[in-house]
Amino acid sequence: MMAWIFSRRSLPLSKRLIGALMLLVCLQYIKDLPLVSSFYVDNCFHDRLSTCFDIVTVPVYAMVLFEFCRPGFVTLRRGLLAELPFLIFSLLYIVFVNSFFFYVLIAMSIAYGTWCAVWTLRELPVYHRRLKEEYSHNEEINLHWLRGVMLLFYVILGISGTVSRLFSDLIYMITSLVSWSVVCYFINRLDVVIKAVACRGDSESVEVQTSGVQTFSLPSETESSVPSAVTTSADVQIAQCIQKAFEEDKVYLNPKLRLSDLADSIGTNRTYMSQYFNQTCEQSFYEYVNDYRIGHSMQLMSDTDLTLEVVAEMSGFNSLSTFRRAFIQKNGCSPQQYRSEMAL
Repeated sequence: MMAWIFSRRSLPLSKRLIGALMLLVCLQYIKDLPLVSSFYVDNCFHDRLSTCFDIVTVPVYAMVLFEFCRPGFVTLRRGLLAELPFLIFSLLYIVFVNSFFFYVLIAMSIAYGTWCAVWTLRELPVYHRRLKEEYSHNEEINLHWLRGVMLLFYVILGISGTVSRLFSDLIYMITSLVSWSVVCYFINRLDVVIKAVACRGDSESVEVQTSGVQTFSLPSETESSVPSAVTTSADVQIAQCIQKAFEEDKVYLNPKLRLSDLADSIGTNRTYMSQYFNQTCEQSFYEYVNDYRIGHSMQLMSDTDLTLEVVAEMSGFNSLSTFRRAFIQKNGCSPQQYRSEMAL
């Protein structure tokens, strides 16, 4: 069912890759069922065919990881190049019945899987940095869950290597079904986010022509957002528009605020806005917005006796935990400590 849902051409590549992978996993389940597995367990050719079928799916798993972490990276050419060595050695193993090719396939799978895991762990911070260029929040749209899924697969492989084949296949079928259900759930929910991050990555290569941009410190709610020395009228205009949006319209109170939303409301280009925050303000959009939210929360804690949950919600944060984390990172103390010090 999931394979059919995610295989339609109108869907983004990440979903179509999941559809292809779900189809392969479904075929693996069928061949590993006890009643079906008896068809090849006593036949060397069928056994080799089954083993090779499992191994050639390794690059497909990797393609899914690549598309998660770097949307737009996977192409047909890259996919075929990744699959080609596995197909060649699988055919050699099936035709020549030489255990050497089998051990080569196992070594390739381990090496390739380890490299992909390391690459993914290194690429996740890049994805999250791009996320902060477009979104003022990262709850429910980050890829932290992917680490848990990867860890679960390695645990499954470790357990499978210590028990009988029939029992290991059963463990693999149950746990992988749960894991891929989780993956499909997140992919379906992150569809729009992945598209935005892909656009964010593409826009990084586009140069916006600006002249004489000078750095100025981040404004607070009590300070002017217009820098004291800006050399172009465009910089002055955008600084004034941002000041009005944040200090008068208080757009930061929107917990789902996006850079593209702010750019549309001001009437400017999203790429230019991103460069303005990164180069002129020396902050990401996420950090800029959350600094205003923290300033607003500090004012609320000073003037009211509202609970921290209410303060967080009224300041534009999606959760109390996010509020606490951002507050500590900005001020070096927790909201509770800040409120206690204010009461002295």
